[in-house]
Amino acid sequence: MRLVTRPDFDGLVCGSIITAMEKIDGYLFVEPKFMQDGMVDIRAGDIIANLPYNPNCTLWFDHHFTNVPAWASHAGVSSSESGLSTEGSRNLKPETRNPTVIPGKGAFRLAPSAARVVFEYYTDAQAREPHAKNTGEQEGLELITSERFRYLLEETDRVDAGQLTPEDARNPQGYVLVSMTIDGKKQGDESYWRRLIVLLRDLPLEQVLSDALVAQRCQEVVDAQERLKAILLKRTTLKGNVIFVDLRGINDVPDGNRFLLYTLFPTGNISMKIADDPQRSDTVAISVGYNIFNPTSQVNVGALLAQHGGGGHRVVGSCRVPARTAQAAIEQIFAAIKE
Repeated sequence: MRLVTRPDFDGLVCGSIITAMEKIDGYLFVEPKFMQDGMVDIRAGDIIANLPYNPNCTLWFDHHFTNVPAWASHAGVSSSESGLSTEGSRNLKPETRNPTVIPGKGAFRLAPSAARVVFEYYTDAQAREPHAKNTGEQEGLELITSERFRYLLEETDRVDAGQLTPEDARNPQGYVLVSMTIDGKKQGDESYWRRLIVLLRDLPLEQVLSDALVAQRCQEVVDAQERLKAILLKRTTLKGNVIFVDLRGINDVPDGNRFLLYTLFPTGNISMKIADDPQRSDTVAISVGYNIFNPTSQVNVGALLAQHGGGGHRVVGSCRVPARTAQAAIEQIFAAIKE
């Protein structure tokens, strides 16, 4: 089986759970847009986590509400029968409602993290049944239901759903800091991503932080924070309620701490960040998200950006647009989020 996941903290924690429960013999790390555009070769046996759907996969796990129709298709039901609404938002409580779990197909829920959905699938008795003959199943189950893993999942929920405090952003520690060391834009980091999957799966936080490479990456994030702050202050304009950030033309922006922006512009309730797409030439990356410390916007971000070929959650999302049409897209999106 091959694991296909997104190179962010949530995607890697998904990998830690899946590799504890499945025999994974290959990895593929991709960004959502490449999946949306059909540019990824997905085949039978693949497990997709935290990414858009491809019908060739065997198992699929996700929590982005813009993918509700795809889950209904995968499950073989209508969107209404799936029990999920494309107008809904993430359920920020871990297990107040069971996810839609289909043994042998995967699980989907508007959960705080995709890792939470993966966890709920493998701890569901019916979903485990196909693995009954797997001698490592019980050992894996004991691992992912341990107190150590419970804490890892809680922190993954906090990071991916933006349930942090201003102090977490100003002075990141623990798993929050580790999450900031993962730059999914650099394919050269694949060995680091694979390393983290194993470390997060097998070791407690203290030992993860003491790993030489992780410690180095964490220190780089801390050291770059003042430079990031200076760039954000120079390239950000508060336009009413919108925190507008234009990073085009700047190379090597230290963007590990995506929450720092909201401590600098606390009165804005939604951000719009524009940047050159590092993975595609002549392409502009647009990301929009609620200010996690002032989440008063009423815009459905995922639905809005789906109109521009992207997607996401109700409170955060992104899209990629050709440079030649970027200005029109920027103006349309800005008009939709301003109050």
